[in-house]
Amino acid sequence: MVTITKIRLELADWLYNAGIVGVANILTANDIKYEIGKNYIEFNAEALEQFEEKYFQFFIQKYLKFTSWYRMISFIDYIDNFDEKEFKEQDIEDINKQIEYMKARLTSASYNSGYKIINDKKVNLLKKEKSLKKIKMNKKETLQNALSKAKEQLNIMKDILSYLQQDEVKKIILAKNIMYDIITYFWKDVSFFHNQASTKDMYTEYKKYFLEPVEKYLAEETDKFKLSCFACDRKIDKSSSYGLAWLKSVGVDMSRKTSHFWNFYGDTYICPICNLVYSCIPAGFTVIRDKGLFVNQNSDMNTLIKINGMTVDHNTRFEELEDKSYFAVIDNLKQSEIENIQKEIDNIQIVKLDSANDGRPYTFNILSKEKLILISKNRKTLRSLVEARAKAGKNEFINLYQQVIQRLYQNKNQFDLINKLLKLNLDEEFKRLGYVRTIIKINNSFLGGIMKGKAISYDKIDQIQQMGFRLRQTYTEKKAENKINGISYRLLNALKTKNTAKFMESLINAYMYLNKPIPTEFVDGLKDVDRFQTIGYSFLLGLQGESGIHNKKNDNKEDAANE
Repeated sequence: MVTITKIRLELADWLYNAGIVGVANILTANDIKYEIGKNYIEFNAEALEQFEEKYFQFFIQKYLKFTSWYRMISFIDYIDNFDEKEFKEQDIEDINKQIEYMKARLTSASYNSGYKIINDKKVNLLKKEKSLKKIKMNKKETLQNALSKAKEQLNIMKDILSYLQQDEVKKIILAKNIMYDIITYFWKDVSFFHNQASTKDMYTEYKKYFLEPVEKYLAEETDKFKLSCFACDRKIDKSSSYGLAWLKSVGVDMSRKTSHFWNFYGDTYICPICNLVYSCIPAGFTVIRDKGLFVNQNSDMNTLIKINGMTVDHNTRFEELEDKSYFAVIDNLKQSEIENIQKEIDNIQIVKLDSANDGRPYTFNILSKEKLILISKNRKTLRSLVEARAKAGKNEFINLYQQVIQRLYQNKNQFDLINKLLKLNLDEEFKRLGYVRTIIKINNSFLGGIMKGKAISYDKIDQIQQMGFRLRQTYTEKKAENKINGISYRLLNALKTKNTAKFMESLINAYMYLNKPIPTEFVDGLKDVDRFQTIGYSFLLGLQGESGIHNKKNDNKEDAANE
């Protein structure tokens, strides 16, 4: 008789939270209702019926277009639309490329183990794969000769691809794709990853290791148990407990690593329910190829789930995913929380997985209260940089958003980036000076926030930028525009080395050449080197041709939106 009919999972550390989000994502993807509290989710035990099917179905829905199965199947459109009257050499190249890809996948170890699970006595894909042969043309052959070879290969490919689309075949092959493209980054050595289970049905193996123990545990009288679950504090018996050694790079094998524990006594046993939760960690992360991301905003369960509900497709880059995560934090916070952020919100962890780093696959960025306020205040402005790029060399491009965010997280100002972009402009490698203007304003907000009291007003930045632009106009009117770049280089070098004396000397000479007085704003800025750099770079922005006047109306709207 079942003694537990409802399962409640409460927030804890980042790893367990990722598992809870994974459970929630799987239930949502399969239209299973559950209750969301302030710091927990709760669902009926019946939700775990056929959970092994729901588990893989979630991953297949989310990552279908990342799979090798999908890449092969997508070629059917090419086959169906093939027009022999339009056949050309490019078609030979495209078909050969697909043949090479299919042969590599169809003969891979994961596909081979999948065939054994399918156990189809009538169809031998390995035999069919041998019939796939690249189209070769000798010098005497015509394109028409190659056409017959192409049609033959396309027929073989369509036959193979049609087979891969059969429900049972698709189910197993896609599950294999998910196992080795996603889940393998997080856990190992148990269930379908056990070294003796490679040719066993992964759905059955998941059920046996993760679900059946839960079903048994729910029916037991747990009050008599003497041990407590390390993760949730539920009562457990030694015979029904689990270790965490199967979690990659975070679990400890208590039978071998007792030195990790107080008095050499391992006590990190978990209950079957938590064992299931930890199996869902891959579903809590968002994974792009060999990298993953999880945002541990653990002050509110609903927000935690929403923030980590980011959608991706096969064209999404990991950098774009990271960008989305920062904005997701802001967008999912209630306005009252943003206004009272100092009191209501703890530091937020941005957990990143890099599976290529065996020694330290997980790294953590802390989104502090101060940084969250800064990003919230500048959210519209930051979004305008997401697609911004600057060419820094023959094959080198700078992602401006990434560079700005990285400096914000490191509590660094943006002056080195601003200097580099202005120099690239002088070298005619970068012409989008409006982006530089945006970065100067974001940096000014940083100086007035995290660094406290070092900002100047946006109106002052605009005024100084226009001073630089007017100086440029005057040099142009005097037919001396050839001197502007030289002045700019000297001012940039002075700002880079924080040499205010050298900057003022170059500025004085520039104004003396025109017989004009130096603006007093520069003298006032000498009192603080950060404020002086803001003034200096704003002036240089105008001197290099960005007046800022045409953007003034839009700036006012954006500043209001940011606020």
